Amino acid sequence: MTTQTPIKRSAEEVKARCKPILDKPKLIHLTQQSGSPTAAYIIVLAETENEELAKAGRWLAVLRRDYQEEYGKLIFLTKSCQTTEVRQEREELL
Repeated sequence: MTTQTPIKRSAEEVKARCKPILDKPKLIHLTQQSGSPTAAYIIVLAETENEELAKAGRWLAVLRRDYQEEYGKLIFLTKSCQTTEVRQEREELL
């Protein structure tokens, strides 16, 4: 019996695969609370009933597990963009 070595994806590929979830702060938070990529998939799927978003949540958890520095940068940039968008929306209302 042979065992297969898991394919290790590059950080860039993993970031591209988690893109659909990056504009959804609630789902990012749920993914951050998960203990594993599989748990992230299950949680996001239960919340959204959307397999594409569930897979993106899983990939975000993979990024957190395998590429912590890249994950930190991505989450920081995502939060900064969201803060800027909220600020702009508030200014438009005034």
